[in-house]
Amino acid sequence: MSEAKPRKPFPWAQTLLLLAAIVAIVWIGLALKPCFTRERLTAVVRGAGAWGPAILLAMQVAQILVAPIPGVFVPVLSGFLYGPIVGPLVASLGTAAGSMIAYWIARIAGRPLIERWVGAEKLDRAHALIGGKRWLALVPLFLVPFSPSDALCFAAGIVDLTPKRFFLAVLLGRLPKDCALALAGAGLLRAGGWLPAG
Repeated sequence: MSEAKPRKPFPWAQTLLLLAAIVAIVWIGLALKPCFTRERLTAVVRGAGAWGPAILLAMQVAQILVAPIPGVFVPVLSGFLYGPIVGPLVASLGTAAGSMIAYWIARIAGRPLIERWVGAEKLDRAHALIGGKRWLALVPLFLVPFSPSDALCFAAGIVDLTPKRFFLAVLLGRLPKDCALALAGAGLLRAGGWLPAG
């Protein structure tokens, strides 16, 4: 007869610290939301010179975690300011980084907290929807315009989807959409197909 494994203590200190950081980021994002206009952001990025792409990348990460900026705006601005090569690259790197950060936030602190709020049974059902081979369901959800892609990143961490499968879903779903938006911003992708810039 095997002995029951002792339950690990709930990591209260790390969870509270992480929640405080998230609340602070959200509060700052909401406080700065009036500053996030197209004209102001464009002026900031252009004024940054060589640091402009890094600022856009950071904005893309921030909009995934805090959402003060419309999700389609940064990829379009990336293409508009930096063209059809650098623009999609900046948007893709920002999306990949922001998505993985959201996933890991939920993976580290989300499951224990959400389980206490909504119950293990509901989380198990969510795991059944996108766990295992069903992780592929994330790909079309990421591709659909105006889908809650950022929320799905947090949900993927909560239901213990493996990092490798989650990243593959981001690679197949989120990145093509953001690349298309950046190419549209660069003037290459239009309703009529591929057209030369200018």
